[in-house]
Amino acid sequence: MKTSLQSRGFTLIELLIVVAIIAILAMIAVPNFLEAQTRSKVARVKTDLRTIAIACEAYMTDHNSYPPDQDNNPFSKAEPGFTFLTTPVAYMTIKPMDVFSKPFNVGDPNAENIAPWYEMGSGADALREATRFPDRYIVQCYYVSSFGPDFTRSQANDDFPFDSGLKSYDPTNGTVSFGDIYRFGGSYMEGTWKLNGIDHRRWGSIPTTLP
Repeated sequence: MKTSLQSRGFTLIELLIVVAIIAILAMIAVPNFLEAQTRSKVARVKTDLRTIAIACEAYMTDHNSYPPDQDNNPFSKAEPGFTFLTTPVAYMTIKPMDVFSKPFNVGDPNAENIAPWYEMGSGADALREATRFPDRYIVQCYYVSSFGPDFTRSQANDDFPFDSGLKSYDPTNGTVSFGDIYRFGGSYMEGTWKLNGIDHRRWGSIPTTLP
């Protein structure tokens, strides 16, 4: 007596249902993964800024002044603040790079191998461009910043702490929202700079690490 086994495959409807379920799961999982990745990078940035701030305070202890501005351009000779923090005394061992920066100068053949550094605005560097800003004076303060998840710098560091219009990153507007991530130090309550369009002195006591 012979027994025949009848094989049965998936119907088109069943396959479509499976594909739809996979697509729905992907729609849920991918955004959550990207959100988690952004939050992780923000946490990394805040740790880096804290490391730079500690180095700045140690430098201040030894030199009675904060280091000058640091441009995010790694080739900048006019604003080499991180060089002051790494040589000849290593207040920090490396020049940390901003995880939210685009490669510097995309026309350069080596651009893909360059991650721009964090930026620093120093009130101790206020007289470097005296021809442009004759009314400025030395203020022993600084900020260090990351471009933030929008990969865009909101303000040049030359102006700090005068007439700067800094814009702070706020994750409550979505993890990828406009604004930079900052950390302040020294006498940052001086000057005429603004934060999110409001005179900084109206904020009362600004935390050294903003959201």
